[in-house]
Amino acid sequence: MLRGAWQTQSQSADGASEASQLQEIPPETITVAIFCALPHEVVAVKCSLDEEFPCRPKKVDPKNYMYSFGRIGSLRIVIARFHSVGTVSAAHGATAVSHQFPNVMFALLVGTGTGIPDPPKYDVRLGDIVVSVPQDNHPGVVQYDFGKYEDDGFVLKGSLNKPPPILLSADGQLVEEEIMDRSPLESILQHITNKLGISRPEIEDILFDQNFAHMSQEKDCRKCEEMGGEKVAREARYYPVVHRGLVLSGSGIVRNSIDRERLRRGYKAALCFEMEAAGIMDEIPCLVIRGISDYADAHVQEGWHHYAAAVAAAYCKTILCKVDSQKHMILINLHTVDNLDEAFIDTSKFPIAETAHFGPYAVQHRVEFLDEWSNFELSSPTLYKKR
Repeated sequence: MLRGAWQTQSQSADGASEASQLQEIPPETITVAIFCALPHEVVAVKCSLDEEFPCRPKKVDPKNYMYSFGRIGSLRIVIARFHSVGTVSAAHGATAVSHQFPNVMFALLVGTGTGIPDPPKYDVRLGDIVVSVPQDNHPGVVQYDFGKYEDDGFVLKGSLNKPPPILLSADGQLVEEEIMDRSPLESILQHITNKLGISRPEIEDILFDQNFAHMSQEKDCRKCEEMGGEKVAREARYYPVVHRGLVLSGSGIVRNSIDRERLRRGYKAALCFEMEAAGIMDEIPCLVIRGISDYADAHVQEGWHHYAAAVAAAYCKTILCKVDSQKHMILINLHTVDNLDEAFIDTSKFPIAETAHFGPYAVQHRVEFLDEWSNFELSSPTLYKKR
């Protein structure tokens, strides 16, 4: 049962919400986007914020995407929820965010995903976290439904962009902290689950052999065990583990182990499936963070979705707290210069220097040449002033 955070979503109109009482900030100050597909994913992210505040985009989008705003550390964030799941809706949402918040430097896609377990090497479990980190010549995310199958596996048509270096660098720092048992993930997760009023499910995390199908008429897996369903032997674990590697993205919902194994053919290092990343990666530099809520094997995994959303939100905050603020400010400044209005570099607006020098001979004044040059089409001219 969810408490607290869900109750704030339905506050009555007679009392202004806490966020509406805060000072509204301009959209130009938003530099980070967090994308979610489902309401409970948004709520988990909002529970991770250090502060919420209102913001009103200057450019109106006809589709009226659902935005929330807040701060983690010094980073001002827009949380954007898509109208529906899938890569197409995600691409439209990413484009809208780029237009309405022009100074967004990078994004994180946060929510639940479908695990691809292959123990002992890839021991992905319910409640674990998968992060799209490039490895073994893959960019971190592969669109599994954009290509063709051949004898030796799936052949891609093109590839997606890699996650932004600033987030990969922050993730690399967290790898070191995990090894030294200094990661703040556990305390951040505890804070989020307390606000949500949830805890790690007590349901046993059972992984059945991929060849054993779920008893389709049953709402749980008790009959699966009674019918002799072969469990994959694994030691019990009661804390989330972060897995870094390949995420498979596409618009289809994978619901059985046969499809799971078919779609991952050629990508044995794949860690999870999800449905939005392929629509975002080429729109905004993005890191994918997924909390694992099921195994795509048709066996019932009720009760894990809200916790999986919470662990993803917790790792999102853990990453953002590691983002170097100095590097982030450099990125903002470079991005601002790159997006200067063309009016400021329109050469036709510069006055002609009537006594300009063109070489060592002071008597050679060709003012008409400057007029011709100012009308010449150049994308980024450089002007020099003689002192």
